[in-house]
Amino acid sequence: MLVSTQQDFSNATELADYLAKKGLPFREAHEIVGKLVLECGKAGYYLQDVPLSRYQEVSSLIEEDIYQVLESQTAVQKRNSLGGTGFAQIRQELERAKKDLNNK
Repeated sequence: MLVSTQQDFSNATELADYLAKKGLPFREAHEIVGKLVLECGKAGYYLQDVPLSRYQEVSSLIEEDIYQVLESQTAVQKRNSLGGTGFAQIRQELERAKKDLNNK
């Protein structure tokens, strides 16, 4: 499953969020990411394969930490709000489900 997430563009939103957190309006971030995804698709590679130099050509806001941001595990862990996919949230839901099952 991890391999399949590294062979698609499911992390594109992470890149847009990254740029928005650095102060770029989300609309502009979305446009940049869209162009990069098209470029990657045509060239046959993925966002995590884009060289830092290319990222910095499209936005000076992008730094070396982008590769960690684009990792599937980082993206999942970030979603730690109620009902999210973060590990802590999933553990809580599993515990809640176990209690519910034990009470029946």
